[in-house]
Amino acid sequence: MESPAPARSARAPATPTCTVPGLLVGLTKLLSLTKACAAPTPAADDGGREAAAAAATKPGHDPGPDPRLVLVRLFDAVSALKSGYVKLQRAHFPYDPDRVASADEAVASELDSVAALQCLCSSRRGIGPLVDDRWSLVQRLEAEARGRDADIAALGRELRRLQHDNARLSRRVVRSRNDDERRRTRLLLSVPKELTTPAALVSRFVAASRSVGDFAGLLHGAGTCASSSDDAVAEQARSWRRYAIEAHLWRAMLLVGTGGGDAGSSFHGIMKPRDALDALMQFPRSGLSAFCRAAYLAAVSPEAEAAACRNLDHRAFVSRGGHPRTRLYRAFAAAARSVWALRVLMAGCSESEQSGGGGDGVRMFYASRGSLYRAEFMESVPALGAEEDRRVETGEEKLSVAFTVTPGVKVGDTVVPCRVLLCRRREGFVRIR
Repeated sequence: MESPAPARSARAPATPTCTVPGLLVGLTKLLSLTKACAAPTPAADDGGREAAAAAATKPGHDPGPDPRLVLVRLFDAVSALKSGYVKLQRAHFPYDPDRVASADEAVASELDSVAALQCLCSSRRGIGPLVDDRWSLVQRLEAEARGRDADIAALGRELRRLQHDNARLSRRVVRSRNDDERRRTRLLLSVPKELTTPAALVSRFVAASRSVGDFAGLLHGAGTCASSSDDAVAEQARSWRRYAIEAHLWRAMLLVGTGGGDAGSSFHGIMKPRDALDALMQFPRSGLSAFCRAAYLAAVSPEAEAAACRNLDHRAFVSRGGHPRTRLYRAFAAAARSVWALRVLMAGCSESEQSGGGGDGVRMFYASRGSLYRAEFMESVPALGAEEDRRVETGEEKLSVAFTVTPGVKVGDTVVPCRVLLCRRREGFVRIR
């Protein structure tokens, strides 16, 4: 009988000294501690060197391995093990028995190296205590971080809740303030409903325009020097000055607030006296009283008062809260009461329109400088002649607005045109009519 063929010599499999689950657990710890223990502080490094040098001088001392060197070797071995495992996988596709056997031997050898290093790390002479201490430190820091994250999340929820409550309270405060203002306006200035009709508002607007015009004429006459000249240019300049004063009075009185008032005043009571000064004396804390003081200081300049009265006593008296009984101030009070009443009625009409949910309310409008003349919304001062009116209608001549003397008002479908001073353009120059 022929002797059997000698079998291929094969390396006996080494007894595994490292289990994969245990190795993975150890590697997880080590990878988590890389930043914690791989870079010791200089102070700790110097102290460790001094302690190691002192211990090395003792008799019978058995120096252990350097923990940092062990870590370096361990991570090198793990990298080599990963590389060998990749080669083993590649040897299976396509399958090559020789390459598989060679790669298997390399992986087994690296496993032995890692197992030996693991045993060294877990021994008392290795870095086992250092790893355990740092691992406990990492766990404690992670717990503290989780606690801080939970506190931050709770504070964020509390902040969002407070912001929501603040927004809700702000809306409530604004709503309450508006309700109080409307309630105070209704209580203090109860306007009869028959005075908020379009016809009543138009009548009040015409009366206010007449009163403001009278006061503007008084200021203009007081500040104009007497002259015997009948020059047409001088007369036109005087009329322009009067229109400018009237326009200034309107703008100043419309920019001042209507004021408040006390519970003892009412719209009917303020408008009942024939003389506006009597109304101011009867209701010294009314909205009209506050409006007159603010409007006089804004509308009547110190120069105009000095020209009309030769002093500034009116201004000082009004600034202290009084109302002088003089011809100038009586005319101003009449104009101011008319404008104040018009604004109160317009506000009441607008509020009733809004509450009723219909209508366009009341609007006051101005013609801006340079706007083309439109007869349906504007009225010329002085009035246009028949020939000029015909030329404007046919388009032969285009007139522009120099400035608005008296604003216009629109109540529903009723329009009271604004009074404007017109100008015409000739050869690149603007000439006032």
